[in-house]
This record gives sequence, structure tokens and C-alpha cells, in this order.
Amino acid sequence: MVKDYFKRICTMGRPWEYVFWWALRIAMIVGIIIRLIESDKLGMYQPMQMAANLLGMFALEICQMFPKGTFPRLIPAYVQNITALCFFIASFGGAFLNFYYSIPAYDKVCHMLGCMEAVFIGYELICAMQLRDKVVVPGKIAALCAFGIAFVFASGWELFEFVFDQWFGGDCQHWNLELAIQEAGGNRDNIFMLIPLDDARFEARFALMDTMGDAILNAIGAVIMYVILRIRPYRHTGKNNINKIIEADLAKNAKEEATV
Repeated sequence: MVKDYFKRICTMGRPWEYVFWWALRIAMIVGIIIRLIESDKLGMYQPMQMAANLLGMFALEICQMFPKGTFPRLIPAYVQNITALCFFIASFGGAFLNFYYSIPAYDKVCHMLGCMEAVFIGYELICAMQLRDKVVVPGKIAALCAFGIAFVFASGWELFEFVFDQWFGGDCQHWNLELAIQEAGGNRDNIFMLIPLDDARFEARFALMDTMGDAILNAIGAVIMYVILRIRPYRHTGKNNINKIIEADLAKNAKEEATV
């Protein structure tokens, strides 16, 4: 059983993909170690956040742990090229390299790109379900389902941030303005480059504006990717048309049953 598992995960991707995944993972692990060494000064919040994102960079390996016949086992390896990169950009770039505070709107751009990724992943999930159930679905319907799945992921991420802040001492949602300024290196202007405020009275709404800003960029990213998939549902057109593959498989099975 274990041997079969390792055989699957070692043969699903191409050689350069394994190099790519492990390069990102090793960089993340090094970042976590550095932050653990500095934990007396910075606390455990950042290494915990990075560790949670590191886990997400093993999505393919986790999916292959599911029982045979379940749709996560049918998600292709190339999906992890996108998921691993996005987790790395968000956590290593944003948290470890402090890009969230040194690059204007870095967090918001990550949210937009993250929800584009979520639609992409949702589309691949729908395709995996099609393969498992041998069901033909029009590409436009698959894209619409992926669009809805993206909002489930986006809401799940905001729930994760709330739970992490509430019970593990984080500040993902910037509920504490002073802590956010401290994380930005004490530079108050770096905070408000992300959320322009021209009136000090709105500082009390900083946490709400941060979360709602995320929601707006999530929606923009999801719409962009949905439109792209509506125009080009890449797994429902051309030689990789999943519907034709399923129809051919069903026809073959029907022919075999008829000859028995």
C-alpha cells in the first residue's frame, strides 16, 4: 500500500516539476527555521503561518492519500505547479520577505491572483469529478461551477484567518492597527499604502476595510478567471476534451458488455 502510494506520487509529474516543487518547499522550510530562531524577537505567529502554507504546498501528495475511486486522486500533477507557487508567493514573499508591507498593494494583488487560482482549481475539481463519475458536462457549466467553488475557497481562507487570529495570536485580518504598524517596521505609511485613508476617524474601521478589500479583490480575480474559462475551457476543447474521452470510454464499455 505504501509502496503503491510512493510510486504514484513519484510518477505523476515531470522531472522539472519535482525540482520546482522542492525548490519552493526547501526555501519555505529555511524561512520557517530562520523565523523560529528569531521567535524570541518576533514571536511564533509568522513561522506558524508559514508552516500552514507549507502544508498546502503538498496538495498533490495529500490528494493521493485519498481512497482509490475518489476524485482527488484524479487531479493532475500540474495543478500543484500553481498551488505551490501561490502559497510560496503569499507566505514566503509576503510574510518572510515582508512584501505585504514593503510593496504597495502586494496583499491585495495576492488575493486577486489567489481567487483566479481558486477558479482554476475548482475547474480541475469538476473535471476530476467528471472522470470519476463518467459524466459529460458542458465546458461553460464546468466554468460556472468553478466560479462558485472559488467563493467557497475565498470564504474558507477568511475563516482560517479569523480562527488563526482569534485562537493562535495572529494578525492576518489586521484587527489590531498598532500590531499591523509594528509588523510593517513601525512605518505607518506602509500600512496605508494598502488601504488609503484620508481621515483618521476611519482608523477604527481598518480591520473591516482590510477584510472587505480582500473580498473585493477576491471577486475581481474570480470574475477574470471565469471569463477566461468561458472563452477557453481548456479541458473541454481540442484533443484534451474530457467529454470526448468520457464518451469514448462509455462507448467502449457498452460495446464490451454487449459482446459478453
